[in-house]
Amino acid sequence: MNCTRSKRTCKGYGLKLAWPDKFDGRRKQKRWNAEPENSATRYVTRGGKFAFLNTAFEDIEGKKVGWGELARRGEEEMGIRVEVPRTLSFLRLGDGEAELLRYYDSVVARMITTIDDDTNGFRLDLIPMALSASDSPSQSLLQATLALSSFHAGREEEALSHKVKAIKLLSDSLQQNSGANRMAQFSTCMMLCVYSVFDSSDTTWNMHLQGAKSLKSSCCKFEQEYPAFVFLNYWLEYHDVFSAYSYPAQTSSEQRLSDIILPESTPATQKIIGLLGCSTELLRIISCINQFRVAVTPAKNRTPPPYSSTVEFVFTVRERLVDLRQEILVQPGETSGTISHTRITLTAELYRLAALLYLYRNAPSGSDTDIEVREYSKQGLVILEQMDVCTSPWPLFILACNACSDTDRIKVMRIIEEGGTERRVGNYQIIRSLVQKVWKQHDLRADGKGGGRIDWRDLIEVGSTMPSFI
Repeated sequence: MNCTRSKRTCKGYGLKLAWPDKFDGRRKQKRWNAEPENSATRYVTRGGKFAFLNTAFEDIEGKKVGWGELARRGEEEMGIRVEVPRTLSFLRLGDGEAELLRYYDSVVARMITTIDDDTNGFRLDLIPMALSASDSPSQSLLQATLALSSFHAGREEEALSHKVKAIKLLSDSLQQNSGANRMAQFSTCMMLCVYSVFDSSDTTWNMHLQGAKSLKSSCCKFEQEYPAFVFLNYWLEYHDVFSAYSYPAQTSSEQRLSDIILPESTPATQKIIGLLGCSTELLRIISCINQFRVAVTPAKNRTPPPYSSTVEFVFTVRERLVDLRQEILVQPGETSGTISHTRITLTAELYRLAALLYLYRNAPSGSDTDIEVREYSKQGLVILEQMDVCTSPWPLFILACNACSDTDRIKVMRIIEEGGTERRVGNYQIIRSLVQKVWKQHDLRADGKGGGRIDWRDLIEVGSTMPSFI
């Protein structure tokens, strides 16, 4: 500032650290009592060691980050691989494929749902569909399943080979387009979506999701009556809702508050669905909040909704979420895995609290909402500490972004890292990097107005792949 005012060439150092107990001749000296021998004992540590959140000049400049950088930073901290255990084989398949399919059935398909009972379509619908025929759609689903199993088991080259085969077979079957097995094609696209979630270097999640939506709409009425279609529909809806969460609101969208229709609350919609981690009612309320975010996002050539309408919508949705009931209904079978009612309940409650925080994030700010945000964040952190592993990235990310104290941040970072270590899913790497990016911006804006209102989407490079939070 002095150089600008005096119109001379600046030969300074740009940003410069200034220690409050050192007199520099420019500012009024304050009475600081430095106690270097005791200062280290005042810091919050993790496992007896210091944890640092390093803010760089690029953070101060507000430099945006791309997917590749998020993945690289996360992988440096959390890259873990294991070998496939030697297990018994399925018949009719080669030894390698049978081993991987067994691994998928016994490990992967059971870890991506909170209820491993007779409704677990990852095992009981997809495997029979993949093995039921030798046509291209069925074989593409089989190869996509083997790709996912290979990747999770640490066989990345093998996984890539299976994935390429799956895409080629899927492409061939789509080009034939004569009596094709749409259900298997639909399932293949969804399985490739999950592969993208597991592999942080794969940026095709949203592309496969759009393909799945197109294939679902082309399924005939007869196919839609298959029992497996119910599972596939939930699976697609889950990915679609969080795709809408991830991507920035389109400025050309004509979304209006009056167009948002809240879902019904019935015994059927209150039931917790294992692959969702919550009830369909809650998932659809989150979808409504996605639409609300679009409606209130400032845009050219669009009049923002009246303040009164916005407040009324927030109040209505808040009441629904506060009073929301989510019921556990288990359908045990001979091949069911361990059912933990505690884990199911905690996961569903975590989604509910995250939905409330997401709603308030897009609501008009006020002292009342700020108090409730702190309370819901506190409740969410208590739940996280009760869970052995947090298997749901979206509520984990929402709660992480609301963690402000060093103590809470260290807890959250430990939970993210333990989840990534235990589950070996690449999504955790992305979330870890993005959460740290949000924290840095929050700290840099802490002294300004609206310091807590940081849209993480604004930190991502334009045109970059967006996280899935699946």
